[in-house]
Amino acid sequence: MAEKVKADETLDLRGLPCPGNLPKLLIKLETMYSGEILELILDDIVALDRIPLALKEDADYELLKCITENGPNIYMYIKVN
Repeated sequence: MAEKVKADETLDLRGLPCPGNLPKLLIKLETMYSGEILELILDDIVALDRIPLALKEDADYELLKCITENGPNIYMYIKVN
């Protein structure tokens, strides 16, 4: 099992499909401070493509780790720069 990253906050968007989860993620990230890490929990496989691409386009955020081995849940750890 991959080791989780210590997060400052958690956003659980399980049950919310793309593209609806991306705006909620970005709104949450905007409320966080530089250096903080968000643990994002999803269960939509489409998010594995869309969210990392969206984060690459924005220098304010960095995807630190993505864990997909725990059943249907996807864990993404995103740092606010």
